[in-house]
Amino acid sequence: MFKKISSKIKDYFKDLFSDKIKRGMTIAFFAVPLLVTVIIEILNRRSFIKCLKFMFGSPLAFIANAGIIFFTFSFVLLLRKRYFGIMTIAVVWLACGITNFILKSYRETPFTASDFRNIDSALKLFDKYLSVTSILLLIAAFMVVIIIIGIIFIKSPKFAPKINYIRNMFFVAIAAILCYFSLIVASFFGQISTKFSNLTNAYFEYGFTYCFCNSLFNTGVDKPSDYSEDTIESIKETVESTETVNEDEVSTPNIIFLQLESFFDVTLVEGLEVSQDPIPNFRALLEEYPSGYLNVNNVGYGTANTEFEIMTGMNLEDFGPGEFPFKTILRTTTCESIAYNLKEYGYATHAMHNNTATFYSRYKVFANLGFDDYESSETMVITEYTPLGWAKDSVLTGEIEDVLTSTDTQDLIYCISVQGHGAYPVTQTLEDPVITVDGIDEDRYYQFEYYANMIYEMDQFIAELIDMLESIDEDTILVMYGDHLPSLGITEDDIPCSIYQTQYVIWNNFDLDLDDADIETYQLASRILEALNMDAGIINKFHQVYADGDETTYLTNLKTLEYDILYGEKYVYGGTNPYVATDIVFGLKDIIIGDVYVDEELGKIVVSGSGFTTSCYVYINEEEYETEFVDENTLTIELTDLAQLDSIVVSMNTSSVVLKTSTEFIYTGEDYVYQGAEPQE
Repeated sequence: MFKKISSKIKDYFKDLFSDKIKRGMTIAFFAVPLLVTVIIEILNRRSFIKCLKFMFGSPLAFIANAGIIFFTFSFVLLLRKRYFGIMTIAVVWLACGITNFILKSYRETPFTASDFRNIDSALKLFDKYLSVTSILLLIAAFMVVIIIIGIIFIKSPKFAPKINYIRNMFFVAIAAILCYFSLIVASFFGQISTKFSNLTNAYFEYGFTYCFCNSLFNTGVDKPSDYSEDTIESIKETVESTETVNEDEVSTPNIIFLQLESFFDVTLVEGLEVSQDPIPNFRALLEEYPSGYLNVNNVGYGTANTEFEIMTGMNLEDFGPGEFPFKTILRTTTCESIAYNLKEYGYATHAMHNNTATFYSRYKVFANLGFDDYESSETMVITEYTPLGWAKDSVLTGEIEDVLTSTDTQDLIYCISVQGHGAYPVTQTLEDPVITVDGIDEDRYYQFEYYANMIYEMDQFIAELIDMLESIDEDTILVMYGDHLPSLGITEDDIPCSIYQTQYVIWNNFDLDLDDADIETYQLASRILEALNMDAGIINKFHQVYADGDETTYLTNLKTLEYDILYGEKYVYGGTNPYVATDIVFGLKDIIIGDVYVDEELGKIVVSGSGFTTSCYVYINEEEYETEFVDENTLTIELTDLAQLDSIVVSMNTSSVVLKTSTEFIYTGEDYVYQGAEPQE
């Protein structure tokens, strides 16, 4: 039997070299995956020498990466046009490698499967990261590739008139086994790992292909080996039986989290000189109030993941490599959050962001995290923008004041700023910058100049915000921190801290008793609530009980709780998730139509009322009309037929999502028939 099988395999490989076409295809079948792996790793490391070091320094890891690519190429055995198949698969892998190279030019973090899940958000940023010329060149390049692939498909020879699918599936299975075996061996000798404590370093140590595929299939929290009802009950009993706060001395100030986009003390960069301190107000707060460093997960992007850890108290490292829970589990699942916890103390909960509501699916996720309302850029009247088109943060002062004065209860506001967002311009953008820089290489000069001026304005906003909060005269905590470092090519050698650390400060106006400390991002909210004698929520109190104990036990039990809450049987809640998504409201102000009339002198139909923004559109009998925003009380559309009893509605829309609408307005004025433009003589 064995001789018969080995004879058939021998005949099969002999047949592969029987003529020129088969011989060329066979060589390509084995050589191209190896070549593609080398090219991808050169791009991943931006160096041929570093690629060679990877190949010979970690040969098992390199073989594992090549094995994955070889397995994908094995499927060409099921095609008649195998040259076309080899070409197409090679192009797909090289496109991934090039994408990784490009993304790492704009941010520190590499290309992962989460970027596919964030494609809707990424498309909205194209005009801010790429010029029109660059976008057109990318489109042209894409079209050329499609044309070339089409030509290859037409011209490429057919391998055989008939394919033995059973036999060839057998060889695909062998390729899969070899791939799996290479991963097992590389893992056994420690040259690859499923645990990525640092995503960027993992791509460098283990190779792009392996890490990228890991991010494709490895999402969520893995089921712990000892997961059971008894395990959860043991953790729960420890948490509930331990006193961490004095419930008779609960303090309920307003609590504001201000997440500052890419905010970082640029004066820490070695060799960089600035004409004046860009963040004098924030620096003074660091000296006067509780402060320290947060350990974050990304550089240059990943805002939503910093939010996730602070809001939920969950450790992002327990999730899949590069995963954004906002784009996966939290789109459909509710879970404990600081918003839900503070509701138990009577708080009203608000989310705020001077960017679009749909970015990172926040318009869905914030409802699942317990927020009552969401003030986004669509609900705001924004008049000042950066040269890159981002809303300036100064608009948030008035928005926060409106929220605080709109309720009779204490408020939680989670506010996410956007002014410091990249990509930072490589050419002169600011005509008369307040701050100039020196001591930086020419290629990054204008990037640092632009960034220094943006954080200077953000620092001025911080001062204005604190002045406003002091004028309200309510006990208030304002927690400020950068979500991640900016994408300015900063390395560990450039600064005295890690590139995965950002500074935070906890301003307050009632002598909050907290010491300075460097902490994990997921510990921040719990630390503040403990100082206020609040222990609502199992995750919140878990941190209060375990954070100062054995680190291994702490992190292991936290992961077990996370799995149970999001993916398991919810034993900790008795089997039923207690959190119900809120009926979230977008913006505090209702859209109200007061009157509709024709202004023939203006040549417009005028809709007057209140609560209007630039994202509002007029609908007449459910038909949308091009709408001009005049001010918060006035919208206009071009003249059109208008009859008594016509239905008129104003809708606030973004990215094909309706956020809110006005009540229906029934037109009762005189009929108006639009005759069109007068003919020109």
